[in-house]
Amino acid sequence: MTAQPRRSDARRNRARLVEAATALFDEVGTDAASMNDIARRAGVGPGTLWRHFPDKDALTAEVVGRSLDGLAALAAELPGSPDDPDFLRQWVSALVRHITRYRGLAVRYAEAARSADGPLGARCRAVEEAAAGLLERARERGQVRADLTAPELIRLATAVAWASETAAPSDTTARLLDLVFEGVRPH
Repeated sequence: MTAQPRRSDARRNRARLVEAATALFDEVGTDAASMNDIARRAGVGPGTLWRHFPDKDALTAEVVGRSLDGLAALAAELPGSPDDPDFLRQWVSALVRHITRYRGLAVRYAEAARSADGPLGARCRAVEEAAAGLLERARERGQVRADLTAPELIRLATAVAWASETAAPSDTTARLLDLVFEGVRPH
């Protein structure tokens, strides 16, 4: 049995919902944006929202999914040069920027990465696999501790994102990343 293509009005409604969610996530964060507010902003009823996205995890995955896919693609491109000692930091910095784009995403991302269930969890798994590949390359070059795992690296990045989101100084992220990378270097 093949899936029926979506009707044009259903495609438009889905696009409006994603656009509305993106705008609300930008304005108030992922936690404060309610599903009803998103439906209202999109100009559709709550039932339409729930038909397209059965829960907030699915909607969040749709909003942040392309960016997460981009992180996985970036991992495949790095390192550009065997001499580049900062390729892992470049990627972790991109992950932190991604997570801090929407207030509240750090906690949602950490929960999804830990459970690995649902649409957001599936996207988090792909990012973790990308991190594992980068870590292996960094290990081969002697740039990171041999015992550092991809889930640990993701948790460190998520912690930096959360701390950056809640801290006032703008230089917090760079300083925290300095501390993280000092700690993951081999002894």
